[in-house]
Amino acid sequence: GWLASSGTRGTIVSTSLPDSLTPVPQASPLAKASTVMNAEYQFKKPPARSLAIPAGKWLKLDEGAPDGRLFPKDVLARAYRSALYRAARENRLQYRDPRGSIMLREEVAGMLKAQRGLMVTAENICITRGSQMGIFMAARILIQPGDAVLVEALTYEPAVAAFKSCGAKIVSVKLDKHGVDVEDIERQCRLNRVRAIFLTPHHQFPTTVALRPDRRLRLLELARQFAFAVIEDDYDHEYHFQSQPLLPMASYAPERIIYVGSLSKLLLPALRIGYVCAPLQVIESIAHEVTVLDSMGNTLTEDAVAELIGTGEVRRHVRKMTQVYAQRRDAFAKALDEELTDMVDFEVPDGGLAFWIRFRKLADLDRIEKNAPDLGLQFAASRSFITRPGATRGLRIGFASLSERDARAALKALRQAAKP
Repeated sequence: GWLASSGTRGTIVSTSLPDSLTPVPQASPLAKASTVMNAEYQFKKPPARSLAIPAGKWLKLDEGAPDGRLFPKDVLARAYRSALYRAARENRLQYRDPRGSIMLREEVAGMLKAQRGLMVTAENICITRGSQMGIFMAARILIQPGDAVLVEALTYEPAVAAFKSCGAKIVSVKLDKHGVDVEDIERQCRLNRVRAIFLTPHHQFPTTVALRPDRRLRLLELARQFAFAVIEDDYDHEYHFQSQPLLPMASYAPERIIYVGSLSKLLLPALRIGYVCAPLQVIESIAHEVTVLDSMGNTLTEDAVAELIGTGEVRRHVRKMTQVYAQRRDAFAKALDEELTDMVDFEVPDGGLAFWIRFRKLADLDRIEKNAPDLGLQFAASRSFITRPGATRGLRIGFASLSERDARAALKALRQAAKP
């Protein structure tokens, strides 16, 4: 307020000086904005234990991701180039269908029909930015505040967070070595207004067990009886090492199930391609939610992935990776036996890309989780999987994204972290 600008005359002393001659410290614009925001309105703050990966240099022990280094980059580059030229030629670089690229929807529908027994068309598919977005979209169209959503005693934390964000009441149901306890599901249905159940029946997350066929059928009977939806997350269907995988529940009860899948495990997580498969009316509702969230996806990426599926590149890559990951699984089991044999129990998984590791002494697990950051290790906390008191604590450690050498080093670091 001491100076005034006067056009071409320049800057001169103001004719109206401030009342106080004592300089007042000025906060930065960002600090002012923060103060105003805190004072004028409320907003949701992240939980104390955030889902985000902390900054810094870490050895990330994931929960079952593929090794992105192994996908042929020249093949992906050619697919992108082809998608760009084709989309430009056909004038498809504008805003378009919120359900996703028709090319990719047709390829996904064909894949689900041929390989997973789902009798669907492109009209039953909505492309999403990963399976997490698919779970969230399902939650958006299903849940009203106060509705109960059943989840297993051990489950996928981001899914629980999605349901809670929509106002769901989370109800935990029991889990054993054969999968979710269907008798407990019935008990909870008689006690609560259940709107949906979230399941990972193919390879239960995090324990990796497969839900037995008789329990699947009983669960579907309960879904019809109590009129709730089943959200089936089939996140790594292709990777099975010892026998043919069970077909998804959606293949024999499509009217009751919202089937969520991902191409991240088949290709690259960075491509962010997932999908929802459901009855037409459900897909129309989800498509509306997509328009509210981000209007549309990425045409070029979706068309490029459609070409990779259509030309057989995805199937060839999966066949090759299945052999690679089977070897890494066996090597990881051997390393676990040698490095942590006196501390842990585990079963070698029939499929999937991760191990579920249980500790004989919880004190060892507590020390590992306390000391791991100092050793540069980052992994999902054992309590992040738990939805009810008394559930088994353990670590879910992915083996596919690590070379045998890196996996061995990680297990040695876990051993080091367990020392008092």
